[in-house]
Amino acid sequence: MQRSRSRLWLALLLCLALVAAACGGDGDGGGEKRRQAAECSTEGLRERSAAADGGSFRLAQAGQPGKKTLVIGTFGDRTGANSQIIIPSHNGAQLAIDQANAKGDLPVNLEFRPVDNKDAATNINTAIPIAQQFIADPSVIAVMGGGFSGETGATGGLFSGAGLLLISASATRVDLVEQGWKTFFRGLANDDDQGKAVGPLFEALNCRRVAVVNDKSAYGQGLAQVVVPAVRDAGMEVVLDEGIEPTTDYTALVDSVLAEDPDAVFYGGYASEFQLLAKQLREKGYDGLIASGDGSKTATIGTDIGTEAAEGVILLCPCGDPNASSDPKAREFARAYSDRFKVQPEIYAAEGYDVANVTIEAIRACGRGGADAVTRQCVVEEVRKIDYEGVTKRFRFAENGQVTPGPIVVYVIRDGKITEVGPVEEVAGS
Repeated sequence: MQRSRSRLWLALLLCLALVAAACGGDGDGGGEKRRQAAECSTEGLRERSAAADGGSFRLAQAGQPGKKTLVIGTFGDRTGANSQIIIPSHNGAQLAIDQANAKGDLPVNLEFRPVDNKDAATNINTAIPIAQQFIADPSVIAVMGGGFSGETGATGGLFSGAGLLLISASATRVDLVEQGWKTFFRGLANDDDQGKAVGPLFEALNCRRVAVVNDKSAYGQGLAQVVVPAVRDAGMEVVLDEGIEPTTDYTALVDSVLAEDPDAVFYGGYASEFQLLAKQLREKGYDGLIASGDGSKTATIGTDIGTEAAEGVILLCPCGDPNASSDPKAREFARAYSDRFKVQPEIYAAEGYDVANVTIEAIRACGRGGADAVTRQCVVEEVRKIDYEGVTKRFRFAENGQVTPGPIVVYVIRDGKITEVGPVEEVAGS
């Protein structure tokens, strides 16, 4: 791989940071192998920061009298261990629906109906009766979700058979678009894109020996299976490739990691387990680089791990941060979201907003023929041919339902807070 100027610049900064680099420490988890490749560090990554500003959107809760109401449903873990990944996208969708009702140019009123599928990351079958309820309700015109890949995989065939739109803002498992479902669409990059980004990123950070672990979930295992060859293709050694189901005690796994003495660990899985693993790695003296994917990017992950232990932890996500964006549309969204929900938009809030707006635009197109023309079949057909400029990307879908993906973004934890560094291609160079 040829090194661009940006990559050479990053390498220079990393070299200058070696004095303070954590990988070269003499703690109980550090070894001679890692000291020989001590450059593996996040010290050279520069964070982006920008205050979200711009005008507020106009909001209204109620629809207009005299119009029939159609439902956009969704489901995901709203109250369980990983609810921080799901709630923002649901809020984003609610914001979009509020705005559509306020605008008043649709022939129907829209209702947003989120259903809790608690702990869906580990119990995918609970999504099936939720899907059946949506399918059986004729007022449900589309479903945004599921939030996780497992629950989406368990229900995609049901929605396809019923001709009901299923459009996800956060389910990233690669094979979801390979099932032949006629009504499934994905509004972001998949785990193939995310996993392949780990190779050039770790290479740019001068890592040499990498341990890859996963939680055996549909998402975590699938992501890890992409990361392993990506790391090898970039010239690094995979010293451990292991799956372990969620637990509260990762002692055995931590011991296995330390025995292999990697200078970087990548975890495929969700935040509730990642925080425990990262914390226990640090407690046992591991001082190398720790990284994970979008499933671990929750607002509190830095403090959940512990501010000191989380310092320098890397997170990858097929999502940008609208709070740190210079794009006027993203700033406007961030302000409107904050006004509505009294918090900043977190992971997949903007994707949820965009996916809901894609659905609304399809309803609008169908509605040119009147309220009765807004059917499940018409909405699916309009989404399939849509060309919509959203906050996160331009939405155009391939035949299999995969959107043209946006960038994979690198984040790093500093002082307990997640900060954006930038797209992998800019950080790593190519």
